[in-house]
Amino acid sequence: MKCLLCTTVGFIALMGIGQLGCNDKSKGTSDDHSVDTSPIPIDSDIQVEAVCESLAPIDVSSPTTIVGDGTSTGCTEASLRSAASVGGVIVFDCGAEPATISLTEPIVVTAETVIDGGGTVTLDGNGSTRILYLDSAYDQTDPRLTVQHLTFVNGFAPQGGDDTAMGGGAIYRDGGSLTVMDCVFQNNRAPSPGQDIAGGAIYAFGGGDTQISDSTFIGNSASNGGALGSLNGDVTIINSVFQGNRASGYDGNPGHGGCGGAVYQDGRDEVTSLCGVTIANNEAGAIGGAYFRVSNDDSGTMTVAQTTFDNNTVTPTDDGNAGGLYLQGLQLSIANSTVSRNRAFYNGGLWIHTCHAVLTNVTIAENTATGSNGGGLWLSGPPTGTLLNCTIANNHSIAEDQVAGAIFGAGLAIQNTVISGNTAMWTPGCSETHEDLGGNIQWPDGALCTGALSVIDPQLGELQDNGGATDTMVPAVNSPARGVGTNCPPTDQLGNSRSDPCTAGAVE
Repeated sequence: MKCLLCTTVGFIALMGIGQLGCNDKSKGTSDDHSVDTSPIPIDSDIQVEAVCESLAPIDVSSPTTIVGDGTSTGCTEASLRSAASVGGVIVFDCGAEPATISLTEPIVVTAETVIDGGGTVTLDGNGSTRILYLDSAYDQTDPRLTVQHLTFVNGFAPQGGDDTAMGGGAIYRDGGSLTVMDCVFQNNRAPSPGQDIAGGAIYAFGGGDTQISDSTFIGNSASNGGALGSLNGDVTIINSVFQGNRASGYDGNPGHGGCGGAVYQDGRDEVTSLCGVTIANNEAGAIGGAYFRVSNDDSGTMTVAQTTFDNNTVTPTDDGNAGGLYLQGLQLSIANSTVSRNRAFYNGGLWIHTCHAVLTNVTIAENTATGSNGGGLWLSGPPTGTLLNCTIANNHSIAEDQVAGAIFGAGLAIQNTVISGNTAMWTPGCSETHEDLGGNIQWPDGALCTGALSVIDPQLGELQDNGGATDTMVPAVNSPARGVGTNCPPTDQLGNSRSDPCTAGAVE
């Protein structure tokens, strides 16, 4: 019950739109598909400000168990294992200096438990063992494991057995629920390749929800979901960073994985919420360089706010979809967010399949489809909904004879939106004519995205930090985009109040 779309998709020849589909494409296990373990370059400048309401840490002033005796040598695997067998609130007393507890096998949790590292404790799997295992049951929402102020490094999920049992290098949640606050996950791994193996750092399997706040995921890898994998559970992520993670499988699903460079989610009526998140510099081997989210029966919901998806890639040079996000079967809302500088063979930025989608104050900029169509957006299914006060600029379909630098495919009405500077050999703008709700501007002429927009240069500035939570493109003072929009959202992508009539695009 996985992705309904393989990495090989139908595409258009010149101006004609083909149909989406999965082609049978035999790919063996040659050296071409060996697992890439080289590090992904990390941008040390990436930081996330608390722009959304973070989860409140649990009060641990009255612990059930204190691990340690005031020295680093007193904080042992055995003492932590003993504490976890009881549950309750667990804290550490390892002395004044940071302490690392090396593990030889997973710490198993079966009761309601809080583990607080105080910002000084690291749990190390030594590249040989998973770190924490929440052992409940697939259909149970309890107990809840909460981890806070901890660092998880070098966890390695076991190989062998069912694919869904092999994920979660740092934490495997088998049922129950999980809360993560102010934690770091680095260099944790799950096996690859595998169709259903997921979560280099965390795999949430069934059960209840997974909540992540103020945490960082760096350099983790798995066949799917280099940092986080989730099957049939709600996911909330707040004020967190995912950087340099890798979904190292290939062929998609059905296939051998490679979905979701940072995050992989599959399931039915789950709720997904992202606020104040940065997902940058991640890689996938098949679909969704940053994020892969599929609802199998079209019943899932996903809400994204004040979030950046930047410089993510799908690595095959002759295949691979959705450099930024692949989203399917959802009630989708994206607001005040940026999808930028992502790359893949098919579609550089954002792929939306059979969703009802409303994008408000969203910048989709500088994404690249390296071999096919849809530099910015690829719409299939088609989706319903609206692009409201969006900026779709400087996206490119760079291969010969390709189309739709801005938007490929039908679906989504367009209102108060700026479409500028997108390129492709044929139809640099859109492959289809979309419903026009007024206030739209496109530049230059050629392959107009609606039948009623104004063709004029909006004079956009560079994609950069202009204040606010995400990078934006601000129109010039005398831009013709000013004062053309109606029925506008009350604020723009930066959080500034809009005039009435408002400026077209994401920024007032």
